Amino acid sequence: MVQLAPQPQTEREARASLTLVKPSAPGGARDVLVGGSNSAFPLPVNICVDRAEGSRIWDVDRREYLDFVLASGPLILGHAHPAVCDAVARQIRRGSAYHALNRPALDLATRLVEMGGCAELVRFASTGTEATMHAIRLARGFTGREKVMVFAGSYHGSHDVSIVGFRGAVAAARGGVPSATAQTTVVARFNDLSSVEEAFARYGDSLAGVIVEPQQRSVDPTAEFLPGLRRLCSAHGAVLIFDEVLTGFRLAFGGAREYYGVEPDIVCYGKILGGGFPLSAVCGRREIMELADPAGARAPDFVHISGTLSGNPVSAAAGLATLAELEAPGVYDRLHDLGRRLRDALAQQMTAHGVEGSVLGSGPIAAVEFGDAAGPGSGCAMKTAVTREMIHRGVLVQLATRFYVSLAHREDEIDLAGEVFGKALTATVQSSGV
Repeated sequence: MVQLAPQPQTEREARASLTLVKPSAPGGARDVLVGGSNSAFPLPVNICVDRAEGSRIWDVDRREYLDFVLASGPLILGHAHPAVCDAVARQIRRGSAYHALNRPALDLATRLVEMGGCAELVRFASTGTEATMHAIRLARGFTGREKVMVFAGSYHGSHDVSIVGFRGAVAAARGGVPSATAQTTVVARFNDLSSVEEAFARYGDSLAGVIVEPQQRSVDPTAEFLPGLRRLCSAHGAVLIFDEVLTGFRLAFGGAREYYGVEPDIVCYGKILGGGFPLSAVCGRREIMELADPAGARAPDFVHISGTLSGNPVSAAAGLATLAELEAPGVYDRLHDLGRRLRDALAQQMTAHGVEGSVLGSGPIAAVEFGDAAGPGSGCAMKTAVTREMIHRGVLVQLATRFYVSLAHREDEIDLAGEVFGKALTATVQSSGV
């Protein structure tokens, strides 16, 4: 079994050792960062990271963790992969930003187009939020319609349409989203094709498009769901957008569109695409993407898409190095094997401890739902408590989202995560009765 760095002997010592800053340091994260974090899904334990390598991460107090957060998913090769580090070092000596066409970005765009499918033209951005926001704008510009369909509980980043789907119209409005956005956002239910058919029957002539996570929050689509979306969008002249910020290059090299065998009109990439650096892309059919061509800026249907760091050469170099590693023979077989091993280990622990719930995901993804398996998001208190207990035991996870698995993880590390998950379940049930 893998041995982590020595851990404190008592729970009180364990909790005391996980302070964000040393006692002598002035202030703390909450004094300068909103909520003490940069994330909407902060860890329930205060950790300030110092460095990382492979499957491991170390905090400023030199505590070592086995990492299944992986920067929220981009690091499918693990931390500080030599090929990525070398590519970035070579590029950064040549310049870090140009705001002009550059060789790494051109090579990466060429690689995306060579993958085939709907990716006939590419426009880069920096974040998944930007990519999905731009895709929605393209769909509206192409169709001349305003309404967009999303799915309840989906997440497409931090823009207004996404928040309506993720939090609901009422909560979104209280959080600063204009009521007009909710009025042009149609919310259907994932894996419920009848709800989509009903929406098209009511709004079909005004729906610009449908944006969907092909695997929504780690829930796989039913066999008929994605083909049904494709059929309905084609029949009503709506644009089908796959948000593959998470699934792109993870489920397969061609992402969810390859894995599930359904072709959208636009696909959005992020996370893995930048190899740990800020990069995303909107790829789509030529007739749609050409609306963003600056040569047509005076045209009435021109769609403005731009960003200072879009197509950044350092990010593109990291992305090219990452994709080259992922194209090696047997890579996806190994990623799927590790993912299955982890999901099996988590499910066995839940059964052994009599904990109600389910383990979701495909490929190198595992997500735990406590309580009603039909209602992802239930058991939030339990997720927080188990996350905290696992981190105290040296395994960095965020059960509010999912476990991410990388090529840097070994089988014994996967097994260790399962064992620690079991111990965390025991501690949570005994201490709080959640």
